[in-house]
Amino acid sequence: MPSAYQTATTKAATAKVAAGVKQLTRAKQQLQKAPQATYLYNDRTANVGYQDYFDESKSIAAIAVIFPGFFLFIAVLITFTTISRMIEKNRREIGLMRALGYTKGFISMKYVIYSILAGILGSIAGGVLGTLTLPKFIFSMLSNNNLTHYVGVIPWAFIVEALVAGLIATLGSAAVVLIINLREKPTELMRERAPKAGKRILLERIKPLWNRMNFNQKVSYRNLFRYKTRMIMTIVGIAGCTGLMLAGFGIRDSVNDLIPDQFNQVQHYQGIVTLSDADKRVHDPNIKAQTAAMVQSITVSPTKGTKRNATVTMVAPKTPTKLNDYVSLTSTQTGQSEKLTNQGVIITEKLATDMHAKKGSLLSAKLGNKLLKVKVAGVTKNYAGHYLYMTPKYFNQVSTTTYSPTSHLLKLKSESASQRQKTSRNLLKQSGVMNVTYPRYASSSLGTVGLSSVVLIFIALSAALGLVVLYNLTNVNISERMRELSTIKALGFYDNEVTAYVARENVVLTLAGIVFGWGIGLILHHFIMIKAQTGAILFPLTVHYPGYIWSAVLTACFSLAVGVITHYKLKHIDMLDSLAASE
Repeated sequence: MPSAYQTATTKAATAKVAAGVKQLTRAKQQLQKAPQATYLYNDRTANVGYQDYFDESKSIAAIAVIFPGFFLFIAVLITFTTISRMIEKNRREIGLMRALGYTKGFISMKYVIYSILAGILGSIAGGVLGTLTLPKFIFSMLSNNNLTHYVGVIPWAFIVEALVAGLIATLGSAAVVLIINLREKPTELMRERAPKAGKRILLERIKPLWNRMNFNQKVSYRNLFRYKTRMIMTIVGIAGCTGLMLAGFGIRDSVNDLIPDQFNQVQHYQGIVTLSDADKRVHDPNIKAQTAAMVQSITVSPTKGTKRNATVTMVAPKTPTKLNDYVSLTSTQTGQSEKLTNQGVIITEKLATDMHAKKGSLLSAKLGNKLLKVKVAGVTKNYAGHYLYMTPKYFNQVSTTTYSPTSHLLKLKSESASQRQKTSRNLLKQSGVMNVTYPRYASSSLGTVGLSSVVLIFIALSAALGLVVLYNLTNVNISERMRELSTIKALGFYDNEVTAYVARENVVLTLAGIVFGWGIGLILHHFIMIKAQTGAILFPLTVHYPGYIWSAVLTACFSLAVGVITHYKLKHIDMLDSLAASE
């Protein structure tokens, strides 16, 4: 028989267990009534640092599509002129071998092998050197806190493409020149090619201008049009290099203008304060003006066609008439100021492009768990970020919830870092203030400093290519006209006069190439910047005047350097050897 003490202890324990069971039952009931948790899973692309890197990489890839093509074109031009000159110098040798019975194929092998070796060695050296240096250098400019360790990969497919392109440039040029020259008869090949006859040019018909030119100027202008092929190739070569340099300067200008244009021309507010009660005003001596607005992050997608999503900032001002003081809404079609109406929303240009939307289109906007169907009433200019603007009345029309502002847009008196920090501290101390952000200075997808730095590589390479083109074409020009230049030296021209005789033509061709190059550069710049638009970025298509000046100055400096080299080469011409009969 249990004792009274044991019985009492058992009863107390039983009561305690029963109370615990009731407590557990109540907890289970409360847990069942609690809302279900929502879990979000994001991959690395949702990380701002990774997205910055990927966006900049895509922009550089768009640039890399254009520049190699132009470099290849200039390489073909240089190769064609070089091999043409080499075959032209060996005309008598080719004619003699043809007369002795050698076949065209056997004669061509010398130049074909030379072209193949030049193409293979140049492509391999350039490909290996480029893959070992440029990618690592570009990575160091683009790397951030997320990506710091460079792992080099040799892109064999690209090296093979470069090899094929190099062979096309060299072997193709040799094939074209050989086909043209081997069509001639051996007797014609063994003779010196007759100099081109002089012709009356257009300037001669303009008597007031032509009569005021001296003898040397008249000779120079006649020679320009006498050798039309050389003139065109020189102008094209200089124009291509100048255009590449101008495009590089333009890309840098567009990248550097992105943030200033966004926050000076489009957005005129500097801060956003998130409040629990947006009807309450905030106070700080640095605040110049403020207005209440609903600022929410939403997901926008087309209602029809291919489904694509974009994270968009929705801005619905409490007083729509005040929005133009904080955001400039400018129509992309008319350039006129847009006004918010109760007939639809105004979206930014890049968002409209991504959604294939225009005025009158319907879009789906997901706000939390609610899906809104909105009509596009206009498209406004914008450079960074996706934005959607609407009135409170239109929000109430398309949403099941009532409009309620969440934030205040702030215009500050001073934007210095110290003043921004002081303003943030003061605001966060006030009741109801949940967060303070400054869009212009926030870490976002506007990190394009790396892209701007990488462009300098292309400018430097374009400048180097311009120097090579000018030197090569000038050297070919002198080689082709050696007898002519020796003759005028024998007639009593001084060294400076002989140099001026050639340099005057180069100056005219350089100026013409620079002017045409500016046009090519503008076209290249617009094409590249349109292709380089990624994410929510829309680059402004601007080229500042220093870009024109620097591209022209660099080309002129290269022309001057080549002129100095040419002067010493002309100074040491052996007149007797050059004028000796070659028969």
